[in-house]
Amino acid sequence: MTSALPTSGATNELTSLVRTAWTEGLGHDEFHDDENFFMVGGHSMCALRIVRALKQELGIALTARQFFAHPTVAGLALFLAETVPARGDVVTHAEAGA
Repeated sequence: MTSALPTSGATNELTSLVRTAWTEGLGHDEFHDDENFFMVGGHSMCALRIVRALKQELGIALTARQFFAHPTVAGLALFLAETVPARGDVVTHAEAGA
């Protein structure tokens, strides 16, 4: 079975986007990419803000359930890399002029 996963550059871009969303949502950047969202001060309302930010930034249908199933920056970025349509690289709304 052939996979249409984004390139590692796109995965790195997704990791950066997720990390930025977490930083803004949590109000701090004192976490590592493999730390659990709830162990670094996250809560459900914060998670919903992050989900909304990522949906807007990436133009995808991310759900709170998917976020909770992937509670680390690295895990969520990998999940997004597997679900975001392969476009060669990630194009955010800001880059597209939206």
